[in-house]
Amino acid sequence: MGRLLKFLLAPVGITVLTDVKVMSQPPEADVLLLKLKSPKWTKKQLERLPDGIRDSTAHHILIEFKATESLNKGTFTQASGYEYFYIRSQKITDNEIQTFVMCAKQPQKANREQYGYTIRVQAGISQSTNIAYEHITLISLNELPDELHNAWVTCLASKKLKRLKAFNLLKSQGFKQIPKPFKGFLVELWQHISIKGDDDMTLELSPNEIKAIGKMWEPSLFTQDEIEELVLKVSPEVRLRGLKPSMPLS
Repeated sequence: MGRLLKFLLAPVGITVLTDVKVMSQPPEADVLLLKLKSPKWTKKQLERLPDGIRDSTAHHILIEFKATESLNKGTFTQASGYEYFYIRSQKITDNEIQTFVMCAKQPQKANREQYGYTIRVQAGISQSTNIAYEHITLISLNELPDELHNAWVTCLASKKLKRLKAFNLLKSQGFKQIPKPFKGFLVELWQHISIKGDDDMTLELSPNEIKAIGKMWEPSLFTQDEIEELVLKVSPEVRLRGLKPSMPLS
């Protein structure tokens, strides 16, 4: 998530920090921080920010991203701690920061309700009625609408169909907006997660499969030279896995 947001948001003037230091001494928070430089979100920034975050007026956005874990008490305890110590270390007010818990896996209704997340602000965005958690906004990637500004993050959702819809949006609308390095990153991301089932993050692709992906993105979006350059980055072991002899070897 950190690498994706750096590629996505740095060009439009949003600072993205990972391994956010929340104390003068370690440990460091395993979260992402977005820092807004302008007085409010610009049009270009809004085009790249998901629902919930794009609606915030805070200049410091703290994101705790849960890629595989389900919600639990520790999720919100950590998020609250990150926010508290960040406010103290940066000497900012409560109104200058907003904290989000972003979940790749869709939280079960009963699970989210036990932490008071019964207020559905909009699709995929929930607020808590529990005074301990009301300052933390919950984002469920699988429930966000299928729109381009959400697709930049819903491509990391746990459900295969949601990821596929996100990549199709990026292919048809988003790819033309981004430079070559970001294209390469998205192809790498496609390698790792697009063909997998729900919650499956273990497979690798061969060079032949990468070329097939290149065809999917179309020559008008990604040149053959760029595709071949990506193939060269694949390890020899993975390359050999993609070789299939046309006849039995004697």
